[in-house]
Amino acid sequence: MKLIIRIIVMGALTYFVSPLSVWWSAMVIAFVVCYVSPSSGLNAFVAGFLGIGLVWMGHAWNLDVLNESSFSNIVADIMQVNESVLLVFATGLIGGLAGGFASLTGTTFRQLFVKNKKRSLYS
Repeated sequence: MKLIIRIIVMGALTYFVSPLSVWWSAMVIAFVVCYVSPSSGLNAFVAGFLGIGLVWMGHAWNLDVLNESSFSNIVADIMQVNESVLLVFATGLIGGLAGGFASLTGTTFRQLFVKNKKRSLYS
């Protein structure tokens, strides 16, 4: 449940803050969200990957539809890619990896300052 909440919070904040700020503001959002809410490393990475990656892919797809794929066809020709839709997926993948690693960094940074509770032998 916390994973879904993290994905929604990261996605919403990225959606509203990114157009007004620099591209790496999404990574700062992912870092802060996972620093504030404790989680495991894999959980944080998946939340950042999906939260940021889906927003970036959605934004790239929206821009592609608005200009009728003219710009993405030119870039696809330059990069020697057959389908311009692959650029949308590549944008989502790049944003997802950056968001995932930023989330993972936020979680591990939190673990530097928070002491782990000792578990008893019976719990």
